[in-house]
Formats: sequence, C-alpha cells, structure tokens
Amino acid sequence: MMRISRHGRRGLWLLVVAVTMVGAALGPSAASAAPTKKKSAPLRVIIDTDLSRWWDDATVMGIANVLQQRGVIKVLGIMSNVPNDKAVAAIDAIDTAYGHGDIPVGAVKGSEADTFQHGYTDAVAAALPHDIKSSADAPNAVDLYRRLLAKQPNHSVTIISIGGFTNIDGLLNSKRGQGSKLSGRDLIEKKVTRLVQQEGFFPTGGPPFTNQKIDLAAAADLVGSGRWPTPIAWVDGQPGIAAKVGAAICTTDDAKHPMRIVFDFLFHCGSAPGDGDWDAPTFLYGIGDIADAFTELGQGGSAVINEKGGLTWQDATPTRPHDLYVHVDNQQNQDTLNNRIDELLLVKERAS
Repeated sequence: MMRISRHGRRGLWLLVVAVTMVGAALGPSAASAAPTKKKSAPLRVIIDTDLSRWWDDATVMGIANVLQQRGVIKVLGIMSNVPNDKAVAAIDAIDTAYGHGDIPVGAVKGSEADTFQHGYTDAVAAALPHDIKSSADAPNAVDLYRRLLAKQPNHSVTIISIGGFTNIDGLLNSKRGQGSKLSGRDLIEKKVTRLVQQEGFFPTGGPPFTNQKIDLAAAADLVGSGRWPTPIAWVDGQPGIAAKVGAAICTTDDAKHPMRIVFDFLFHCGSAPGDGDWDAPTFLYGIGDIADAFTELGQGGSAVINEKGGLTWQDATPTRPHDLYVHVDNQQNQDTLNNRIDELLLVKERAS
C-alpha cells in the first residue's frame, strides 16, 4: 500500500478544496454546461393535390417524402382533389417507393366517376408497388381530414393545397362526426395554423387558373364567403413560371425512380423540362424551407373573386388581416429555390 505523509495529505486536501471551489465558481462541467440544442418537432402537414397531369404535383410528393424521412415534416395525409379513380393509387405508389406506404390517402368525392384525365397516374401505378388500387380503396377526403385533424394537438397542422378547392371547401362546410363533435369551421379553427394555397397572380389577378377551374363553385365559396378561419398564404404562379427543374433526373436516377417515371412520361428523357413547377415553391414556402428566398406581401388584404371569376388581391380587408401572398423578388433567390428543388428531386430516400 502506498503511504502519504502528513504534509502530502494536507497538500492533497488543499488541491481537492481548490478544485471544488473552482468548479463551484464555474458551474457545471463543460460537458454538462454546453447548451443542448433541442430538436424541433416535425411540422405536421396535410397535402391536398391534383396529382394526375402536371409535373409540379409529382415533385411535391417526392420532396415531401424526402423531408419526412429526414424528420423535417410529418405528412399526416395526402388528399386527391380530382375525380381520377387512379390518382390515389399513383400517390400511394410514390409514397411506397420512398418507404412511406403508410401515409393515409383520401379520394375526392365522386372519384369513382373517373371524369378527370389520368395523365401519368396509370404509368406510375403500373411501374411501382402499391396497396391502394383505386378510389374504392381510399376513404373520402373530407372524412379523412376530419379524422386526422381530430387527433392532432391544437393549432398544429399546416394544410398545403396545390390543387382544386373541393376538399378544403368540403372540410369547411362539413358537419360533426368522423371523430369530432365540431363543425368543419370550428375544427379547422382549433387544429389548423394556416392554409397555404397555390393559385392566382397577385396583386392584379386575372381569370380563373387551373386550380380554380377544377371546381369553380368550391373556390368561389371558400374565397367569397370569407369563412375560412385561419390565415391563408397564397403562393401564386410568379415563382412557378421560372422554376424549370428536373433536367438532371434522367441522367442521375434509375428507371424506377418515381420522379424519373413522371418526368419521362411528360417531357421524355433527354428533353428539358416542358413546364414550370408552380407547386414545389408553394410547398417549400409552406414548411419554412429556404425562407429567405421568399418575400411576403399584401399583409392586411386578401384574395377576392374579381369580375372575371378569377382572383385579385384587395388591399384593405379588415376581416382577414393575417392573409398574404408570396413572391420571389430576384433572380438570385429564384436560382436558390430552383437548386433546392432539384437537390430534393434527385434523392430517393427509404425508411431504414
């Protein structure tokens, strides 16, 4: 056994005291004192889409799946808002390709009539595995909205609508049931933080564009009645026209990549994108991605139905003081946005 002299013991005791006093003065150790950055909870999102014919809806499905895998968002559900009987199958096929085949999918009322052009949906469904074969396998979108919202914390859900207004107007006018005793308006007010809608050209406006034309009556009711209870952010076509994205998909992604399947069907591999991506900017703005690329305008006003039946921005509408519209105000920001979309389109992440 090693022995320590009396003087040695006294020196050791003084050293312990000194270390203890310094520790008390400095507080916790460096390891324990280092601030722990709390990881923010994923943003809860419901997507309402007219995925069927247009490139931009498919890009949002791809981006949403990538960001869900990374823990940035939680996609609570995806709603089809066009009466294409196979649209829900294509949505489920894309989700499954990214490893998220458990995302609930809702079909717009009347989907079984199958009156909407299929576009690329059949090609996607034929190429990729999926469980939902047609709208008969999917719940009614408004019913699914109500069930999903009823389970969420208050003021926690962002609805991102990149298509027609049928489902969201149906939700607004829905009656109690499907997991909630609240009316549609009250359920939205309690559970939703805001609606982000892709549509229009602001502030001057114009005639009805694609999303409005899918269901003019629903668009007129939602906009004209002023009854939607949360703030609405409108991302119009201005940033979308300049978002020509996806050119590298066919040289980078394999033939079974869902984004390549859609791109090749619409534009053919070897060609440049033949259409701007109106919806991906809306989605990225809605979830707060690259926020510095966007400029928020029109605060204190709101969208109104104009004499052509389209949308115009009215500057002074005190009943909707928290609405706004969104632009990208310079080429540098547009380039940043386009590069971000392309980056996310080239990824095919799967659940571990």
